[in-house]
Amino acid sequence: MLVQAFEDVWAITPDPRRDRLTVGFVTHLVSLATGVPAAEINAPKRASHAAVRARQLAIYLTHITYHWSLARVAYAFGRDRTTCGHACRRIEDLREDAAFDRRLSELEACLRQAPSRAEEIPA
Repeated sequence: MLVQAFEDVWAITPDPRRDRLTVGFVTHLVSLATGVPAAEINAPKRASHAAVRARQLAIYLTHITYHWSLARVAYAFGRDRTTCGHACRRIEDLREDAAFDRRLSELEACLRQAPSRAEEIPA
């Protein structure tokens, strides 16, 4: 049973610890952009509307920027895959607003510019 659990995790992500660090990075970026504390974004229970929207943003940005499957995003965020799918659909709908789309594009660009490995950081 334990072996099966590890195989299931490995099928979702090659490095769950690194994925959680990536999610932390995205969550803190969204926190800075929205003013919602990262702890509220990560809260496992129901939260304010602002925290829910910020969490949806973080989920969407992770899915789109890193090209992760919804199962991988869900595992990294500790959520259900269908919840992550719902979050992505909600944010996609909001992208019809030009101002929102512009701001989201800036966040995507910020994430894409971040080095993926410490070796890529110039000395």
